[in-house]
Amino acid sequence: MKNYTYGIVLFLLLLAGCVFLDGVDEPSAAKAGEEMTITMHNRIDVADGGRTGVRLIIGFLAPKSWAAAANSTITYTTTSYGNGKMVPVPSSVLVGGLPWPAALKNRFGMGGNYMTDNLEWVVFWTDQAYNVPQGVKDKIDVTMVIKPGPDNIQFKTGYFLGTSSDGLNDVFGSNNVYKCMFKDCFSITDGQGDIIDFCNPQIAAVSPGVATDNDFLTLSFDPDVVPTALNGVGNIYLCAKGYTSDGHILEVCTQTETSKLKSYTGNKSAITIWPRSYFNMQEGQTLEKIEYFFTDATGTVKVGFSNTAAPFVYTFKCQ
Repeated sequence: MKNYTYGIVLFLLLLAGCVFLDGVDEPSAAKAGEEMTITMHNRIDVADGGRTGVRLIIGFLAPKSWAAAANSTITYTTTSYGNGKMVPVPSSVLVGGLPWPAALKNRFGMGGNYMTDNLEWVVFWTDQAYNVPQGVKDKIDVTMVIKPGPDNIQFKTGYFLGTSSDGLNDVFGSNNVYKCMFKDCFSITDGQGDIIDFCNPQIAAVSPGVATDNDFLTLSFDPDVVPTALNGVGNIYLCAKGYTSDGHILEVCTQTETSKLKSYTGNKSAITIWPRSYFNMQEGQTLEKIEYFFTDATGTVKVGFSNTAAPFVYTFKCQ
């Protein structure tokens, strides 16, 4: 029986038409609103009876605000089948009963990103189908020219490689006919507004998201999202600097009742301020942004952006 089982497994492995995602070349960062180029290095190895009418499929993670399906140009080069372009997979094409983007999210998730409702899998396939006979081994480079949106964003990138004929079939185990890869945090800079951070737990939030210095702001702190240097500290305080349009820096970093956060759910706490009063602003002064930390009663322990010593930043904007 063991030999029989081994024979079946070996037979299945020999039937596998494998794809390989050898690597992805990304820029170190990119600028908001300016096209960036990413290259996927892929291989196929058809060890069975071949494929008829098959399309190569690639996917990548992107913020929904990019509308990447409409704002990307995807091309490919091969060693045996020439060159071509890729187009979005129609939503009517299903894998496991789901459209491809939903199927990839269901199978692979969002690669450790937070605020996942604002990210999506974007899926393209070759604009034509190919007949791929047994024994074909081919290198395929996919070049993605993607235009980011206008916002400053950082997120963990992800990539998928598969085929239309094999879908997300797992019959071959580790020799499956698809590959998925997640990479480190990637930054879009020189854009508008504060950084939208998908990479790190959201230990701080400001409400409302759009306000002027004459509106009330609520700054909240959630130490339960990830361990911080302030875990277990009884009283949490706001330490902030306000930057005015005329070049002044107004700092309020004293641990008093005025700067103390109020608990509201579990270990969560928050403080509501009127910036013009809180920073003792003069007539004619306007705040452009504030930088802030959360600190303990001594003022020496500070928790900031991405759970580091860098401050959180909130930029004021008109409605």
